[in-house]
Amino acid sequence: MKKFSIGYISHKQQTHERYLGPSLAALQGDFDVLSTSDVDYPAANYNDMLERCQTEYLILAHQDISFPPDLLARIESTMAVVPDFGALGAVGRDARGFYRWSEPGALFEVDTLDCCFLVVRADTPCRFDTANFGEYHLYVEDFCCQVSRLQGKKIYTLLTGSGELSDNLYQPGYVPQKLVHHSATVSKQGFGWGRYQEFRDILARKWGEVLTT
Repeated sequence: MKKFSIGYISHKQQTHERYLGPSLAALQGDFDVLSTSDVDYPAANYNDMLERCQTEYLILAHQDISFPPDLLARIESTMAVVPDFGALGAVGRDARGFYRWSEPGALFEVDTLDCCFLVVRADTPCRFDTANFGEYHLYVEDFCCQVSRLQGKKIYTLLTGSGELSDNLYQPGYVPQKLVHHSATVSKQGFGWGRYQEFRDILARKWGEVLTT
């Protein structure tokens, strides 16, 4: 049985061809790929992937993510240190309010993870809240609250290098040495674009104070 499935929402072919697509093509190891083109409700899509997943772990990635060919080995090295983890990711916010990017030699426990990259157990009883988080804001952070506050599981960043947000395009043939989130949305519209504040208020009503990225 394969250990990993990688799931993503397919919505911009050009973005996929620049970032996630080449990373998947170069990825070492045995894994399944799950995708959907229904982009209106990301929480619902992620729940669908959890139901369809036939492997032990599900990796949920945005299309504007690049990662090194040995990503799966790096994820497994983190799992070896924290086998009872609830969720793993590239960047999160810890209890003191610090942003924590994944680092090769440092394991950070965080309260929530960013939606750009998430590793979960396929058998988790938690599901993404489709009733309250129907757009591209805070559905992953809500999921993290379920994992930690309802299931008592801890959340960590990966033992692998990750770059900060980058609008730069990789040249053909470039092999990334760390996980990088290429996001033009934030640089063009800011972190609070769209209905962000509305969903931020919903998150606070559900869980009280929640530190997010």
